[in-house]
Amino acid sequence: MSLPIITVIGSLNTDLVTRTPRFPKPGETITSSSFSTGCGGKGANQAVACARSSRSKNAQATVHVQMVGAVGEDSFGNQLLLSLEDDGIDVSNIQKVHGQSTGTANIIVEESTGENQILVTPGANHSLQPNMFYELPAPKPALIVLQLEIPVETVVQVVRAAKQQEIPVLLNPAPAVALPEDIYQGLHHLVMNEGEAALLSQVERGNLQLQQYLRRIFDKFYSLGVLVVIITLGARGVSWSEVEGEWHHVPAAKVKEVIDTTAAGDTFVGAYAVEIATNVGSVEKAITRANQAAARTVEKEGAQSSIPWRDEVQESIEKG
Repeated sequence: MSLPIITVIGSLNTDLVTRTPRFPKPGETITSSSFSTGCGGKGANQAVACARSSRSKNAQATVHVQMVGAVGEDSFGNQLLLSLEDDGIDVSNIQKVHGQSTGTANIIVEESTGENQILVTPGANHSLQPNMFYELPAPKPALIVLQLEIPVETVVQVVRAAKQQEIPVLLNPAPAVALPEDIYQGLHHLVMNEGEAALLSQVERGNLQLQQYLRRIFDKFYSLGVLVVIITLGARGVSWSEVEGEWHHVPAAKVKEVIDTTAAGDTFVGAYAVEIATNVGSVEKAITRANQAAARTVEKEGAQSSIPWRDEVQESIEKG
């Protein structure tokens, strides 16, 4: 029996990570604690999260993960492909683009809080154009996962093509930019953080309590046709709605110490996607596991290097 397929269409970047005691102020020069390079990009991070959420490190996968994207003809691109292959990800639909550099992300991590600031140079990621997705890559997946680090026009075209082929889509609209309203009609899963939800919904909080504010956001996206709306709230947990007029909340999973939040959101998306693609339970169950996976991610340094395997997450769930 063939495995369900998750196709991740998105960015691949090399992360250039500087760790510092605190963020510098405008015009200020300070000395950092360390510098390192690693594999990243929201698309690639989410593909890795799907792969690792589908199995223990040395076990058989429960999904086939296919990455669609682009890198440059350079050492950064070669390393990204090798790293993805090491995680068992199908890289046959990743292009090497002549004359373009591989995308990079300059990441500054504040050691005292684990928070980060990121500056992205798209490079080859922006070679993915809408006309490349009038037909989606075969074979037909159980789920397509998208973010917004490739051209927005391309994301819109992928969503439209997926609707025509009746393929469910999970959209993580990050970094958030305004999207045409028709992209939301029939969208199966919309996963975003509070800031992204505010920008895309255009709902102003004002003096509203958090519960009232979230309800208005959920109502807005339901009116546009989204089926499942999920808003991650960091240390305050996750809220979601899958029935109009109703919403639910789970608290944040316990974290020993916040080291680096860089890939937490991407880990959540990947872990959630695996649960949905394999039909193992409810949306609540999928969110609970994804919540635990993200919690394990922030306890380690790096992007892809911090993403946990399925058995690590299961152990956390069993410990409570």
